[in-house]
Amino acid sequence: MIGRILFRLRSLTVIPFILILIYFAQPTFTSALIGAVPVILGECLRLWAVGYAGGATRSRTLGAASNLVTTGPYAHVRNPLYLGNLLLSLGVCIIANVYWMIIVLLVGYFAQYLPIIASEEAYLRESCGTTYQTYYAAVPRFIPQLRSYANPSTHSFSLSRALKAERRTLTAIACVIGLIVGAAMLVH
Repeated sequence: MIGRILFRLRSLTVIPFILILIYFAQPTFTSALIGAVPVILGECLRLWAVGYAGGATRSRTLGAASNLVTTGPYAHVRNPLYLGNLLLSLGVCIIANVYWMIIVLLVGYFAQYLPIIASEEAYLRESCGTTYQTYYAAVPRFIPQLRSYANPSTHSFSLSRALKAERRTLTAIACVIGLIVGAAMLVH
């Protein structure tokens, strides 16, 4: 139940986190360079994932995906989008030069995503049966494995689908980083 509620609200729960980062931000050139690395890695992972899964990843309901994607990044980790979100958020904390927020990020991230993932997994077990159980047993939840899943789905990658699905995320990243830098410039 809580996982389904958090799933619907997952785009909104980040707002207090962003506001705190903007308020305490003291970015430097070095923090921006270092923080850009996880931001770029996180967004590349997200683009790779939505290039296979498509716009269904934007849904606010668990049943939006029509079938199980087990290729691309999903062949290495079950939750590449959530891992990408973690990397993006970590990078934004570093860019803002607010390192204590990394602890807040980690606590909030796992408090939000563990119930969401539990709900998604229950749904996939029910809707995909043994296909999902086999995938679940072979592919880790958060830490990517080097070897690919032995039975990948036939989904294909589409850069245009990825860019279309990620438009809002790319815009949000640019706005948040812009607000962090802009707020810091106003203070100094």
